[in-house]
Amino acid sequence: MRNSNLYKKYVRPHRGSRTGPWRLLFGTKRALQSVFSAGLLALDRLRFALGRDDIKLLYAQTDSINFDITCINLLRRPDKRQFIEKQLDGAGFNFKIFPAIDGLEIDTDQLIKDGILAPDNFCPATGIPLIPAQIGAYLSHYELWKATLNSPNKVSLILEDDALLVCDKPTLEEFVRHIPADTDLFFINRRKNKIKHISLHASKFACDFWGLTAYFLTKQGAEKLINLALPIYTSADESISELNKSGMINCYCSRQELVVECSNSKDAQNFRFASDIIDRTGE
Repeated sequence: MRNSNLYKKYVRPHRGSRTGPWRLLFGTKRALQSVFSAGLLALDRLRFALGRDDIKLLYAQTDSINFDITCINLLRRPDKRQFIEKQLDGAGFNFKIFPAIDGLEIDTDQLIKDGILAPDNFCPATGIPLIPAQIGAYLSHYELWKATLNSPNKVSLILEDDALLVCDKPTLEEFVRHIPADTDLFFINRRKNKIKHISLHASKFACDFWGLTAYFLTKQGAEKLINLALPIYTSADESISELNKSGMINCYCSRQELVVECSNSKDAQNFRFASDIIDRTGE
């Protein structure tokens, strides 16, 4: 269920502001899409109910749902920190802010000497070596992967500071309860990536995917990433996508999009912040 108050407050108005026949056209289109989506969901409910449910889950139905929440935020972006804090405070979550490793302050030559950054690192999206901001983002996520191993909880939620929560707390917890047992990462912001539904709550990526705006990380997933993540050859999301495609990690995503990214300039409806990392050209 979408948290409508947060959504109205932080997401810029888009097609709903149009008037006349255009408003009617777009309103009709959205209504048809909603009916179509509801129909598909009803069919899937029947299909999964009639079929044998042999998907083992990470949590038993009697387990309490507890998870850490940590948001990555650059110290020079207090506006984005305020943006995420208002949401999480308002939704009743306990969370921590992790001061991001700033690409403006890292020494790439030293990282190469230390074996952390591969000399031939490359970003397929841009066709050039990784820029410092991408390296800083990668290292920030890496630090939180290490922190997950020390958590008393089965999963940890890692957010970037351009995440907009579009569900309430009970809905998020309901999806966490249905995370498959073999999950390493469970994304709740799946963007426009192609997916294949496996249950009423979870889907598998059907191709390459990108974006680390919001995801749950299990302890087994954290251990795998720590062992496989260095040296850095490409961006963090490209690396995770490749590991998933090769079968070295298991990535799932929520069937319902629970978080919206607000720094993609090509998404006029949700755009609010310019990206601190890189402008994407392939979306």
